[in-house]
Amino acid sequence: MVIVIPSILGLIILVLISTFLYILKNPEKLDKWSYLFNKHKIFKDEKTEKNIISKNIDYKITSVSKRINKQAQGILPFGVRIKWRNSDEVDSYVKKDEVIVVLKKEDNCDKNIVDTCLAFVPKALLPKSRNCIDPIILKSIDNYMVKTILNEGTYDSAYNYFLMNVFNPYVNSDPNVQDKIRIIDHLNEVGFFTRILLEEYRRLGEKLYGTSEEQSFFEESQKFLKFLDQLANRKPGDYSPLAFTGKRIKIALIFLAKYDTYKYVGLDAYLKRIDKDINIGVQRIFILSYAQRFEKSIEDKDGFVLKVQKKKDFVTLNDLEKECVNRDDIRLLNKQRYRTKDVSGRDRSAKYLLYEVIK
Repeated sequence: MVIVIPSILGLIILVLISTFLYILKNPEKLDKWSYLFNKHKIFKDEKTEKNIISKNIDYKITSVSKRINKQAQGILPFGVRIKWRNSDEVDSYVKKDEVIVVLKKEDNCDKNIVDTCLAFVPKALLPKSRNCIDPIILKSIDNYMVKTILNEGTYDSAYNYFLMNVFNPYVNSDPNVQDKIRIIDHLNEVGFFTRILLEEYRRLGEKLYGTSEEQSFFEESQKFLKFLDQLANRKPGDYSPLAFTGKRIKIALIFLAKYDTYKYVGLDAYLKRIDKDINIGVQRIFILSYAQRFEKSIEDKDGFVLKVQKKKDFVTLNDLEKECVNRDDIRLLNKQRYRTKDVSGRDRSAKYLLYEVIK
């Protein structure tokens, strides 16, 4: 018994410490637990009802925002917190790492959810870049992000309310807006929306925030969107430009070919492309690949083939990453696997490497 008690006590302490650290890292989980606790109360007064609504919204929006922010660190860095007041005006402000949304509790809960998202996104998304992005592009991105948060947060009724009362009227108001939303939607399908477009807009804002130059880059933000649209629709044999060298945004993309191409010609073509991109002045290089199909032979000790396994992996990309480890002119900033669609609309597993050019 003397041996067991300290062991149990140590386990309890370990669990408490782990729980504490988990809450520090994921404070929105407290909102979920508070929501579930209040939801199952037998007696609910008005304060409890407000708490149920606010904690549910706080938890879901913050959780979705965290998932989106992982695709490109810093594009959506804030969580949300609701405060109630008896006024029809919706207000919002940033406090520490949260956007505080102040609004009136409505009988229509869908309206509260949509109003929260509409107040949250313009404060939380690309906070330092908002003065250097073309206003139509920025508002289109905001509306598309609200749509994404409602969809991923499984707010089905609020999602439909938003489409009917906000999103569809906005999209149908102007052919230019329709075109921007079409491009953004397609970029999202192929994995470029957050990882490349918003990432580069974020970097643009980091450079220009608080300077007199901010609004002089509307045109560059337009050209960059058009450039990515062309790349997202690029098919085999298409020789459209793979590098964008604006005044501030300077990036190149390298698409890796099928495994058979690598098998016969190796990495030389890709290494030369990296050298070429550096020479024309790009600052970052995105190298993208779909999972490659290949066959691997299983042999016995005498070298006889026992069976052939069909596999899928990022063989070329992984080997290229190893080849670039010792280069002194580029450094790896990020790498990520994700699900996406190719130009033919097929669902694919993809991976990218993001390199920064060292001057």
